[in-house]
Amino acid sequence: MRRKSIPKGKNKGIKYEEKINNILKEKNLQLSSTSSAGASDAPDGYFWYDENRYPLEIKKQNADFAQVELRWDETSRFTFSENSKNPEFVIFLNENTDFLETINNTWVEIPRKFTRNNLAEEDRHWDLDHFTDIKRSIDVSYIELFYNVKQPPVHYIQIQERGFFYLGQDIAGLGVPRINGNPYLRARVKTRSASNNKWGFLVAIKMPGIKPSKFDLEQFKNRKFPVTLGEHIKGSIEKFM
Repeated sequence: MRRKSIPKGKNKGIKYEEKINNILKEKNLQLSSTSSAGASDAPDGYFWYDENRYPLEIKKQNADFAQVELRWDETSRFTFSENSKNPEFVIFLNENTDFLETINNTWVEIPRKFTRNNLAEEDRHWDLDHFTDIKRSIDVSYIELFYNVKQPPVHYIQIQERGFFYLGQDIAGLGVPRINGNPYLRARVKTRSASNNKWGFLVAIKMPGIKPSKFDLEQFKNRKFPVTLGEHIKGSIEKFM
């Protein structure tokens, strides 16, 4: 059976971040020096409002809200990677869920990825077939908590074709709606490159069922722009540099 792999080059999520950041720069709501976070744990962007700068999460539609690699050894079995690019997600999972325990109680086979040398395509297919997806529904407040405890805290999110929402609290008083949807945790095996026979074990947050906002930085389908235009970047910005 043919299995999908990760495409090479700049991914669509990073391209969407750049698109939104460019919109904010064009409307003088972001400094020209601001760049997208890419694969790092930094905010995806910022916008200025009433002389204050607000971190912004930017998501392509259907993208993971957070992701962390899993590792395996004979003693501890599955654990979250110590080299994660998203360490705050590891802390969040450990402090707020017992999902790792669920994984180890469900995935009882020995994964070939971590226990064999000279891995073959057969080994990748074996792991894909024997470690089926594990899903657990969570409350939307878990998504908000995850972003609110980041440093710096993130209280706003732009989602492609769904629009602009607040996370936890509308701290700038923009009048935008709260994030909504049907989030769940998902553990799975993912092919990274079929041609190079690379794959990984991951945990991520997915959230389908998001009802569109009336506000949108892209103004998709003529939705309202969420931030009042005007001169918001003024005064000292040293604390943000």
